[in-house]
This record gives sequence, structure tokens and C-alpha cells, in this order.
Amino acid sequence: MSNHRSGKPENPGNKQDEDAVAFLQGLFELARNGGTGPLNVMLDAGVPVDIRTSAGDSLLMLACRNGHKDTAEMLLERGADPNACNHQSETPLMVATIAEHTELVDCLLEAGAEQ
Repeated sequence: MSNHRSGKPENPGNKQDEDAVAFLQGLFELARNGGTGPLNVMLDAGVPVDIRTSAGDSLLMLACRNGHKDTAEMLLERGADPNACNHQSETPLMVATIAEHTELVDCLLEAGAEQ
């Protein structure tokens, strides 16, 4: 198959890379938006519970930043690290505290988050 602009063969790896990026973006959006059910299915399919964004945010961090307690609880039950830091040395407890998600703060402390 050739690239219609240059006439050069397409790199099939590019399509795979694009698909992987789209998959990961969707995964991280589920965590940001509280998509507990679909996230659970993806974890059942083998997605690592502590997968991270390019900024180092875990699924748990994204759920905590956006106030999704059910999603955070599910991730913790599945083994998410409550003390995982992103590239800015923030933890899920820090972002939940800053965002004033008190139920999440309590949940994280019960799960062993360090203060």
C-alpha cells in the first residue's frame, strides 16, 4: 500500500502506533470520567492497573483528581498503588486533598496512602 501523497509505502507500524495511542487515550478518559465498568473490563483483559500517562499519572490519580470514588475504590481493590507519584511528585492523596474530595481522601487513607 502506498501513501497517496508521496507515493511511498506506508509504514504499517504507524497505524498500530496510532491505534495504541487512541486506546490509551480512551483508557485514561475512562478514569477521568469515572468509567468504572468499562475500566474493570479492560483490567480483566490484562491492562495493568498502574499504567500511566506521559505525565506519570496513574488511573487512580486521574480518578482521584476528578472525584470518582467508585472508580478509585475499584482500582484500589484491583491493586492500584495509593502512593504512586507522578512526574511532579504528586500522589493520589495529594490531588484528592487539593480538589477537596474528602470521601476520596478517607478512602485512600484506609487503603494505606501515606500522608
